[in-house]
Amino acid sequence: MTYFNFTLRNLAWVISISLMCALVLALAACGDSETEGDATLPSATVPPTVAVAATQPPTEVPTETPEPPRNTLSPTQAPTNTPAPTQAPEPTPVPTVEPTATPEPLPETYPLEIRDMMGRPVTIPAKPARIVSISPTATEMLYIAGGTAVARDSSSTFPPEVLDLPELGGAYSPSFEAIAAQRADLILIEALSQARFLEPLMQFGVPVVAVRATSLDDITTGIQLIGQIIEMDEQAEQAAQEVAARVESSVAGVSGGKSALILISDADRNLYAAKPQSYPGAIASMFRLTNPAADLSDSGAFPGFALISGEQLFAMNPDYLFTITPAPEPAPRLSAMLPRIPGFSNLGAIASGQMHELDHVIFLRNQGPRIAEAVEAMAELVGGSQ
Repeated sequence: MTYFNFTLRNLAWVISISLMCALVLALAACGDSETEGDATLPSATVPPTVAVAATQPPTEVPTETPEPPRNTLSPTQAPTNTPAPTQAPEPTPVPTVEPTATPEPLPETYPLEIRDMMGRPVTIPAKPARIVSISPTATEMLYIAGGTAVARDSSSTFPPEVLDLPELGGAYSPSFEAIAAQRADLILIEALSQARFLEPLMQFGVPVVAVRATSLDDITTGIQLIGQIIEMDEQAEQAAQEVAARVESSVAGVSGGKSALILISDADRNLYAAKPQSYPGAIASMFRLTNPAADLSDSGAFPGFALISGEQLFAMNPDYLFTITPAPEPAPRLSAMLPRIPGFSNLGAIASGQMHELDHVIFLRNQGPRIAEAVEAMAELVGGSQ
């Protein structure tokens, strides 16, 4: 009986030990199942927990890596309660830049074919760099158009900067040797008074261009022509318009209807009257003044002037008498000499105080862009407005 009891106690002890081992194995299996996830192992029924007696010796459980919390998500799993991301603002559209059209190349200016104011076709092979002017008319047109010269005639004295240029003789007697030494690539002359120099000048093998100034249209055309040759078209056009505007403003207030003679004298004291075709005669015509010498024949050294006698002058008896003394002071002025001639003091213009001396520079020698100054000066004398 005692043996039987001992056997039963031993059996209970063995059963307890077995149950405890089964429980440990079950717990371990459950831990592995939760770590790997339900998708890899089937779920197992967990046996009921058995209380272990206090006298049971502790069982050593193998140390394991702590399992992650049950609510920890796998890296690839989207969070359940994560708020939806704020929608990113739409990017500002970038304006499309239209491709810039490639400008067409400008046509070549040179060689340039022009027709000068003698009606001659002239070819300018390249833009002139060394321009020689042997006429005050051409010189002043060149500078007002925006160009410069390398040499000048002795009568070209305007604008002031030309005074520093080497002289090539007079406008009526140029030095061809001095012109050749300048190695010019363009020579400017005056069409009427210097036409006789054209042939020797052309022997230099460079373009020779003639301009003239017998009228306002001639002057504006000459300025524009030179501007085209030196590629200063815009400046030349503006200058021509300004000259024309000043002239038109000066003649606007003159009623006209009166007569006028313009006289010059040579070294032999011969008198010449300016015809409408002359530069000073053209200026007088702008004021609608009749010219009693219009039908006379040209004579003398000045183009557009006619020799006139005392008898003819008395017969014409103009309302205005203008005089020009070609020689600079201290040569006596023609306006001071005429009243001393017997009988001339009885002329209506002299008796009424309507005889006036005109500036020989702007009315005779330097014909050209300063026509505006000449017209303004005559406007004061005949009652016009400036």
